[in-house]
Amino acid sequence: MVNLRKRTPADVKDDQTTTPLDGTNGHSNSNGHSSNNDTNGSGLHRDESQESIASLRSPSANVPPPMYKAIRFFFQICLHSFYGHVEVEGTESIAPDTYPAILVANHSNSLTDAIAILSTVPPKSRSMIRMTAKDTFWHKPGVFNYVIKNAGTIPIKRRKDYDNQKVDNADAMGALIDSLGTGSCVCMFPEGISRYHPQLAPFKAGVAMIASDTLARFKDQPDFSLTLMTSSINYLHREKFRSDVLVTFHPPIVLTPQQNPKLFSTVKEERTEAIQKLTEQLESTVRSNLLDADDWQTVRVGHVARKLYAGDLGTRISLGQYVRLTQKFVSAFGQHKQESLKKQDMERVKHENSGSDGENSDSLEMQQPIRMSQDIALKIDELAADLAEYQDQLDFYHLKDYRIKQGKPPVKVLVGKLFQRFLLACLLSTICIPGLILWAPVFIAVKYQERQIRRKGALEDNLDEIAQYKLMISAFFLPVIWGFWVMVTFPIALITGPGIVILMWLTIRWLEDLIHNAKSMLSLLRLLFMTEDTMYSFQDCRHELANRVQEFAVQFLKLPEDPEELVKENKTKKADGGWMGKLSGSYFSIKRRRRKDWNEVMRLHDVSHYD
Repeated sequence: MVNLRKRTPADVKDDQTTTPLDGTNGHSNSNGHSSNNDTNGSGLHRDESQESIASLRSPSANVPPPMYKAIRFFFQICLHSFYGHVEVEGTESIAPDTYPAILVANHSNSLTDAIAILSTVPPKSRSMIRMTAKDTFWHKPGVFNYVIKNAGTIPIKRRKDYDNQKVDNADAMGALIDSLGTGSCVCMFPEGISRYHPQLAPFKAGVAMIASDTLARFKDQPDFSLTLMTSSINYLHREKFRSDVLVTFHPPIVLTPQQNPKLFSTVKEERTEAIQKLTEQLESTVRSNLLDADDWQTVRVGHVARKLYAGDLGTRISLGQYVRLTQKFVSAFGQHKQESLKKQDMERVKHENSGSDGENSDSLEMQQPIRMSQDIALKIDELAADLAEYQDQLDFYHLKDYRIKQGKPPVKVLVGKLFQRFLLACLLSTICIPGLILWAPVFIAVKYQERQIRRKGALEDNLDEIAQYKLMISAFFLPVIWGFWVMVTFPIALITGPGIVILMWLTIRWLEDLIHNAKSMLSLLRLLFMTEDTMYSFQDCRHELANRVQEFAVQFLKLPEDPEELVKENKTKKADGGWMGKLSGSYFSIKRRRRKDWNEVMRLHDVSHYD
């Protein structure tokens, strides 16, 4: 472990050089900022973004202001309210305060990615994380822009915002490096732009170049080191309300001037090669814990295979295990479509250099790519096609796989279950009515905005924005709704104030149970009218597919023959909390819905398509 000490502003001042990052002449104006910065408008716009940049050089740059703490708390409420389950792994890998660090993550859900990072990094591990954002947020008024500007965000100019003309970020990058010198942590998304796509985009070299310039700036400091932290963010249905999110932090990569001299070598070719290798290393590490495929159909087939192999496990395995198990199948189904043996060898080398220390591994950790013969690839293609057809049939009948496995119950049993669920649906519908009246403006506005986004064009370009707009609309309407009803009930405002908040949250919880209860009713109705021949045909198909998947999983993917072994590896299991915990977990939990399986959404049917 590299010995680190806290960097002080005096250290940074002594270490600063006069050579700008991008080769500009380095002349400064009276404010100490680069004189050739674009203003793209009035001086007010320039001053607002320059104030944010100047704050990076402040002695108190790493002390989170009250506004930052308030925003982080607000983001946590937003994230855990919108998504039904947020699981965080690897927080022990987060470099603590005073360690200069860059946090790298994938970018698939627009501004929601920043909310996820700020909400899941424990304040005790890192009290403040600075984000980067396009500088146009500083040029426009608005509540959301105000939040971004006051969350410690660094403004970065993008060519696409300036008619693809050359832009100058020298001052921002210089201040960013100064900030790193004092122990700051900056979060960056090397994909460049957010997009709705099943595959991670190639990383741009910006993070590695900043690391290179930072090491060059502090190369004379023997105890200086820069920690590169990586995070993989998995949204099972990123735009769906009450869906699941997994945030994984990987073992860090620690760079020092002594151990990584090639990153700031004066030989251009040597430095370029080192930057490229570091970029590939970061990309490989982030990709290692993502659901990542060439197309959405491969992801869909991977989910079907995982259900047939280990569908009985449900939520007894962690969300992280669920994602890694699914990715095992996804990688195998997609590998032979995209990778030559030469590329497999390159991926193997990148995996070995990914910075993972091999600790805390389990049977689901992604290993090196597997060499495939032509016969194996053909069998995998056939299996993938049969799995897709099986899921198509499940979607047609609106049934889940476990219904087929269990078979059709006797008619009396089906009628009894339908009656029970009908009574529960009546009860939940009744108690939801008052809260739904309060929520109505939010639901209407959100649905309208989602339809407008879907009409814009290609989903890849627009669907990643839906979650962020849902959060923005909710953040705007909810205080207005609360304030309106508090005023209407002013004589008893001390009661209705907290009462409205409690009622609106309980309505969401009741609504979740109502929708899933209604979904179960529809499935039971379809089973009631399904012929025995159709069910037998379904079961024969499932039995044959399950055997093929089991053989494929054990012999080819080296998964346990008994999937129950994965439950023993679940490190997120908690104590039941005594009889009270058992009671609340068996019936109703105020915090979240009790689930049988991951990947649920608030729909009357299962969402198996992602495109």
